[in-house]
Amino acid sequence: MKPNQKVYQVIFNKIKDSIMQGELLPGEKLPSERELANRYNVSRTSIREALRVLEMSGVVEIRHGDGTFIKASNVNAVVESLSDVIMNTEDTLIYEMLETRLVLESECAYFAALRATSRDIEKIGRCIEEMRVADKDTERGVLADLQFHYSIAEAAHNSVLLGLVQTLGGHMKKTIQATRNHRFARDGLYEETFNEHRDLFLAISRRDAHGAKQLMIQHITKIRQEMSEVALENYHQQQE
Repeated sequence: MKPNQKVYQVIFNKIKDSIMQGELLPGEKLPSERELANRYNVSRTSIREALRVLEMSGVVEIRHGDGTFIKASNVNAVVESLSDVIMNTEDTLIYEMLETRLVLESECAYFAALRATSRDIEKIGRCIEEMRVADKDTERGVLADLQFHYSIAEAAHNSVLLGLVQTLGGHMKKTIQATRNHRFARDGLYEETFNEHRDLFLAISRRDAHGAKQLMIQHITKIRQEMSEVALENYHQQQE
C-alpha cells in the first residue's frame, strides 16, 4: 500500500484490475459486499466506499436490493481515464467531506430551527446578505458561505455538533471552494446557490425544523450530484 493510500483505494484498484483484465465483463454482477470483503480481507465499509467511487465514475450501477453490475461498455477506457483523478486524495476527500456534512449539517439545521435565538437568526441573516453582496467575488463568497454553515451549527446549541463542525473547518473550506468552483462554472448556478441558502435561512427563521433539515439534505446532495456530472462531462469532452 502506498503512503496515505486508504484501504478502499487499494480495493478500488483491485476491482479495476479485474475489470481491465476481462475477469469482469459489462452487464456482469459483482460478488456481494460480504464476498468481496472476505476475498480481500477488509471491512464491508471499505468495499462500499470502493463501489461508491466506481459508481460515480460510471463504471458500475448499484441496484439496491439486486446488487452491483458492470455498467460501461467501454469500461477499460473509463476506469483508466478517471482512476487517477477520482482516486487523488484531495478529490476523494471532497466527496467524503460532503457525505460527512450531509450527516452533521442536516441535524444542525434541524436543531437550529428549534433552538435558534433572535441573535442567532440575525447572524445567519447577515451571512446571507454577505453572500449576496459578495456576488462572484470568490474568496469573499467562500468565507460568507463557510460562516453561514458555522452560524447554523452555532444556532443548534449543541456543543458536540458545533465542536465537530469546527474541527472539520479547514476541510469544509476546501470543499466549499471546490464546489463553488464547480457550480459557478455553469451559467445560472450562482443565483440558484444563493437561493438554496436563502430558503434554508427562511426555514430556520420560520422554526420549520423538518423543512430546514430537508433543504440542507437537498442542498448538499445536489452539489454531490452536480460534481459527479461535471467529472463525467469532462471525461466525455476528452474523448471527443
